[in-house]
Amino acid sequence: MTNQENNSLGRSLSLWMRQSLFFKLMSIGFITLLLLIPKVMIQEIIGERQYRQEGVMQEISASWGGAQTVTGPILSIPYSEEVEYDNGKTRLERHVAYFLPEELKVEGDLAHQLRSRGLFDAILYQGKIALKGHFERPNFAELSIAPERVHWQEARLSVGISGMQGIKNVITLNWAGANQRMEPGTASTEVLPSGVSAPVALDPAAEKYTFEAPLELNGAELFHLEPVGRLTELELRSSWPSPSFSGQFLPENRQLDGQGFAANWRVLDMNRNYPQQWKDLAFKPGEAAFGVRLIRPVDEYLKNDRAAKYAILVIGLTFLIYFFFETLRHFHIHPFQYLLVGLALTVFYLLLLSLSEHLGFNTAYLVASAATLGLIGAYSKAVLRNGRLTALLLLMLAGIYGFIFIILQLEDYALLAGSLGIFAALALVMMYSRKVDWYQLGGAKDEESHL
Repeated sequence: MTNQENNSLGRSLSLWMRQSLFFKLMSIGFITLLLLIPKVMIQEIIGERQYRQEGVMQEISASWGGAQTVTGPILSIPYSEEVEYDNGKTRLERHVAYFLPEELKVEGDLAHQLRSRGLFDAILYQGKIALKGHFERPNFAELSIAPERVHWQEARLSVGISGMQGIKNVITLNWAGANQRMEPGTASTEVLPSGVSAPVALDPAAEKYTFEAPLELNGAELFHLEPVGRLTELELRSSWPSPSFSGQFLPENRQLDGQGFAANWRVLDMNRNYPQQWKDLAFKPGEAAFGVRLIRPVDEYLKNDRAAKYAILVIGLTFLIYFFFETLRHFHIHPFQYLLVGLALTVFYLLLLSLSEHLGFNTAYLVASAATLGLIGAYSKAVLRNGRLTALLLLMLAGIYGFIFIILQLEDYALLAGSLGIFAALALVMMYSRKVDWYQLGGAKDEESHL
């Protein structure tokens, strides 16, 4: 084959590539799929930064006190039980009976603060927690325990605290009007793995025993209370404006404003799955905790991840605009130029991520979108060589970015708004192209060529 024939074949192939709608659509589709690779890589970077943030938050929280769950108080009273063996001999075995308070009232004030490490910070609190209430006289008859086998003098009161490093005061228990210092460790680590306890004096003739114990407790993000009372009432206050009420029960009443929140709960013993008294390890409290989580109202990485999920939509709509400009306005845009524009749209998400760590998501979105629009606008003006079409393209792109930003601000209606937006975009494309003779476009030979 001669050089002249090679040149003729090359020109024919180049002309077919420029005029064939099938080749153009195939190349645009291939480039769109190719751009999914950097999109996935950027989402992995977002996940890595989010994982790093969570790690730093856990490190700070663990040093401060961690998520706190208070369980108790629980009254434990040892007793002896006579056991007869097969050989006829008997022996006294030691057991423990556990009793829960008849009434438990807890008031807490969680003063929040933020601690930073590098770009990341954690939500901490200093809690002032007051426990008070009363126990009824233990009814050993209901547990089939002989009163003479009870070791009243060995009774202990235990309060479970999940994060012992968060305790910031010497805990003084007021039991039946007498004060005493509580010591580290609980009466049974199988019932309460960690916490404090103190021996208490029990008068078998008394009808009830009152108690009161103030706690100063450092914690991070979460505070929960286990409802061990026959009636448990919890009242919490905090200056943190974004609470998430979590656990097994929601508050009966709550007040939220920009200065903080106040909430109260009322839980009955019927709402949990363990009784007021039991023997040994028949039951273990810990499955009905409730309370509040101090959450961050805006998670920058979550918004970045949600924004990156719309990347394929932004790229697809932008390529569609270019395609209509090319086919209906008789421009020729090379697939490589589509690729460059697509890369600019993809880099937007990397720019958004890096800026949001310093400026906040909303400001970063504005800056990153303005930079991307400026870059694509300058490049498109050189490619299209038409200021009016370039301005129209930028206006459409700005509308797309604005629409995505609105979706990102929505929580419950994001899917609905996104679906309606895509439907409207498809409707506009169908209306605009309804009279286009695509066969004529595919076979026509354009006279204009700018690239």
